[in-house]
Amino acid sequence: MTVLKVALPAAAFLIGMTILVWPLLNAQEFSFLLAKDQVALSQERLRVNRAEYRGKTAGGEAFSISAGSAVQRSSAEPVVVLTGLAARLEGKDGPATVAAPSGRYFIEEDRLEVAGPVQLRSDGGYVVDADTVAIDLKRRTVKTDAPVSGRVPIGSFRSNRMTGDLAGKRVSLIGNVHLRITQRGGRG
Repeated sequence: MTVLKVALPAAAFLIGMTILVWPLLNAQEFSFLLAKDQVALSQERLRVNRAEYRGKTAGGEAFSISAGSAVQRSSAEPVVVLTGLAARLEGKDGPATVAAPSGRYFIEEDRLEVAGPVQLRSDGGYVVDADTVAIDLKRRTVKTDAPVSGRVPIGSFRSNRMTGDLAGKRVSLIGNVHLRITQRGGRG
């Protein structure tokens, strides 16, 4: 028993030393010199290609947001430029999708400006087309300052601008509002 108390730790030490030394014995010598004036420097602080964010809403609905690219030019400019934006939400009425060619995320303000054309489509019968959409993530609001148009299950609409909350409980059409109600079916 006393032999094992000495032999086992000694064997473990030898195996450990062999693992550490073995690569050094078989390694070929390799060295290089790197001049910092020849190193390619990135012009951007952040660059991500094919970025995707997935999660669930407070109501448990799955969503995903993706961008073809996300670029922050420098730390002095707290703006991330996004291209090829797409989002999908699995809602109660079926999936809803949003697509836009580009946008800008303002880091310090937690605000997103989506440049259009912005297109929202839903299996529940909702369609919204807008030019530019501003989303305030802190206040959880959305608004447009340009004309917006679309369809809802009861008909079509257009207005000079729109405001709403991100929970989707309230949407206001503002200025020169036109609503065309489409009657479904008839009385017999």
